[in-house]
Amino acid sequence: MPKTKTVYQTDQNGLFLYELEANELALAEGFFNVPYGAYEDPPPIAPAGMVAIRMRDAWTLSADYRHVDLWLTSTGALYVTGTKTIVNGSAASYPGWGMLPDWLTLAKPMGAI
Repeated sequence: MPKTKTVYQTDQNGLFLYELEANELALAEGFFNVPYGAYEDPPPIAPAGMVAIRMRDAWTLSADYRHVDLWLTSTGALYVTGTKTIVNGSAASYPGWGMLPDWLTLAKPMGAI
């Protein structure tokens, strides 16, 4: 019976997605077919509002705002994570994780729809 081991898959940004089983290579005992972007060490358990992210050779926790409403502080408009907007005359975007930039807020502005 082939051996397997649990590995931890990330997306293109290093955010933890899910765990899966890597199979041992049939002709190379002790070597496993670990998918690209997967790691053998487990990520930390992320509490609500946080996400595990792989930074170089270690896991870390980062604030996660991908599933909450964010508002532009300058106009009060609803912001969709990852979209480009103009901030102080320059293009800016926020992916939804990490430190919340000062041009965004979690507080719904008065009169916002």
